[in-house]
Amino acid sequence: MKIVKILVALVFTLILLYVARTNSEGRPKYYTFEENGYTFEMTTVPKAPELGIAHIPIKITGKTEAGLVYRIRTSKFNQDADTDLRQYGNVPLTVSDSAAGLYYIDLSTGAKGGKLYYYFEIRDNTGGYRAGFTMPDGKPFMLKYIGAVPTWIVTTHVLFMFATVFFVVLVSIQAVQVIRTSQGIRPMAILLLLATIATFIGCYPFGFPMNYYAFGTIWEGVPFGTDATDNKTQLIFLYLLMVTLLNAATLAKGKTNRGLYSPKVRGWLGAGSFVLMLAIYLIPHSIQFSTGLTKTVCWSFIGLLALVYVGGLTTKGKLGRSGKAVGKEKKQKRT
Repeated sequence: MKIVKILVALVFTLILLYVARTNSEGRPKYYTFEENGYTFEMTTVPKAPELGIAHIPIKITGKTEAGLVYRIRTSKFNQDADTDLRQYGNVPLTVSDSAAGLYYIDLSTGAKGGKLYYYFEIRDNTGGYRAGFTMPDGKPFMLKYIGAVPTWIVTTHVLFMFATVFFVVLVSIQAVQVIRTSQGIRPMAILLLLATIATFIGCYPFGFPMNYYAFGTIWEGVPFGTDATDNKTQLIFLYLLMVTLLNAATLAKGKTNRGLYSPKVRGWLGAGSFVLMLAIYLIPHSIQFSTGLTKTVCWSFIGLLALVYVGGLTTKGKLGRSGKAVGKEKKQKRT
């Protein structure tokens, strides 16, 4: 039975990691758009090495007209995705194959952690607008400047995050037994502890250097920043830590029916770690939200975890034992 659980956990872990990899906003994506008889086709270049060259090819086809100018509009210093796109700079595209409509631009990249925003335009020789190409939501495309991360840091970080998912899946499997029978709480608590340790190591000791080498920053989880990827990892760690602390008595003394909340409640909270993990992995990796939304969601979630833990402290002795244990205690008092 243990082998079956391990195999199931491995399968789910591989599936979740595959989903996270293919669902990443940091991967090249194909976009096409048509306007006024002109068709744009491009596979994005979301990342490029710092202080180097980013080669961005694009295909533009459609009706021909003398004097047309094909160009890329790029953000200037202190401009971002919210800047009026008409304020961006102008750079003519280089022709690769005019007959096939192939063009490209070689852009110099800046220091790691920097970003460049851009979109494309077609205008005539008098400046008249013909067509434009942005993201589907009207925002410009983004190019990040990335530093080189040592292989051993990347490998270790990935291994610990793999271990996190693996142990969380095992926790959820064990939680089913706890919810149904109120038994097996200690094995679940041990798996939760292992998941928490794996998440902590992957998140901080190896997450810090990952960020530094790649982006020039140490950590951008709240309260230090609003990076969605850092905050997603931090939230799953805090959840696992909270549920582990709820099972501290079981871990320390093996007291199954003693703890903050009953075994069944802790079983549901253990199963919740998989639900949270699934929700986090379904959010595209490297996606970014507004500063206000990120802070609101993260601080609200942290506040909720604190309330759950404090609630366990205030109800200890009432919900901290199984119904069977409480019933036995009342019977002893009557006698």
